[in-house]
Amino acid sequence: MKLRDLTKETKKLEVTYKTSSGDFVINLEYRPQAVTVAFLDEINDLLPIDRLTYQMEKLVVSWDLQDDNDKIIPITQKALAEHEVPIYLLNTIIEAITADRLLFTAEAKKD
Repeated sequence: MKLRDLTKETKKLEVTYKTSSGDFVINLEYRPQAVTVAFLDEINDLLPIDRLTYQMEKLVVSWDLQDDNDKIIPITQKALAEHEVPIYLLNTIIEAITADRLLFTAEAKKD
């Protein structure tokens, strides 16, 4: 296997974002092997908000979050800011990816 193939691997995940008005489900696909030494080096030099959007750009390949015109919102720092995507939603997505990755790793160790 080539390293390039490993880092391009993707996994689907359903994330539930809970608010006072209800639960919102976001379906996404992420790259579980995207966190590398270079990724960590780059993220350490960023401001907290930039860290969050950087993680979204690098980890999330696609999602079904749409704007008011039923168009998928691109996963870029610019688009996330322009569409005023809530920070807590982005945090919830990163936390869900982390939890999913930890669960996946724990299950792999059992085998």
